[in-house]
Amino acid sequence: MNEMEELGRLWADTPEPSAHDLAASRAALMSTVARPGGRGVLARPRGRGVLARSGAFLRTRRVALAGAMAAALTVGILAAQVGLGGSDPGNPLAAPPADAQTLLKLAARAAAEQPDTVPARGQYVHTRRLTQRSLFTADEAGTLQYSKVLVNEERWEAADVGRPWLSREQAVSATGPAPRNRWDHGVEDTVYEPATCPGQPAYARLRSWPTDPAQVRARIVADTGADPLRMWSSLQGLVAESVVRPSLSAALYQVAAGLDGIVLIPGTVDVAGRPGLAVGMDQGDGTRSDLIFDGRTYRYLGERTVNTRDRKAKLPFGEVIKRKGTANGTAVLTVDVVPGLPEVSPNASRMQIPC
Repeated sequence: MNEMEELGRLWADTPEPSAHDLAASRAALMSTVARPGGRGVLARPRGRGVLARSGAFLRTRRVALAGAMAAALTVGILAAQVGLGGSDPGNPLAAPPADAQTLLKLAARAAAEQPDTVPARGQYVHTRRLTQRSLFTADEAGTLQYSKVLVNEERWEAADVGRPWLSREQAVSATGPAPRNRWDHGVEDTVYEPATCPGQPAYARLRSWPTDPAQVRARIVADTGADPLRMWSSLQGLVAESVVRPSLSAALYQVAAGLDGIVLIPGTVDVAGRPGLAVGMDQGDGTRSDLIFDGRTYRYLGERTVNTRDRKAKLPFGEVIKRKGTANGTAVLTVDVVPGLPEVSPNASRMQIPC
């Protein structure tokens, strides 16, 4: 076997690293091959110089050549890992994604490696989420004040049509002046029952979607048009619903990577406090909507909407100022399959599934 040809084949698909990418690899290489005192492996033998015995010289030369080849291979491996822009979560030299498009492509790769959850007939897709909401309450003087409320959400959605669904919410904490009786209402169940039409639960609706990015994009454009902002809004909803089907999520991320106007937001945390990276798009109304991904595995964590400036908002009881930097959003905690609905609260609200 020709080793050089084999190495060429191995690295054929690896992109050429930039000078920035190679900096860390070069430093690691030089610290590996350098001798004490700053002299490299090809430093002149001490004491006897070029008159050293031929056998000792040849042994030194062989060691030097072997070390040089190993070092060259190390450079290739390190450069490839760094050049992939964070694609190897276990590599401490891996650079974070440089832009939103790269992050979405890495997220697509991570999603494609996850198996789809396939519930059987009669089973339910059960999702657990933590949601952050804004609550405005009036003090004794009538001034409206802001509080942040965290709510546990669970949803049991039938895998097939014609069966009821259940949504369960329970507020767990609030940050701000709102009195407890304004945000803590205990367990709140809502049962969605089939109407005259069977309805289309998310799993039943999305399991027929293609996973080819071009076909997925065409389907979204047919519904929203080609405007990037409208497509982004549609993608956010589809991503949230497709957590049970990562093969579709992968295609959605690839479609999102092709949109104009997306930006990378580093140093992000989701509603549950998990660190990550986000891809966002300005909504044109003083807000930005984000998709959040784990900064190491690139798996989807959740979504949020952030106020990018102070802005006025009209509520039924008055006008409020939504402050720059405040956000609402949802973090996905778990997704699994269960055999049926849990016991429903006797005080549950009941609604008909819209057609």
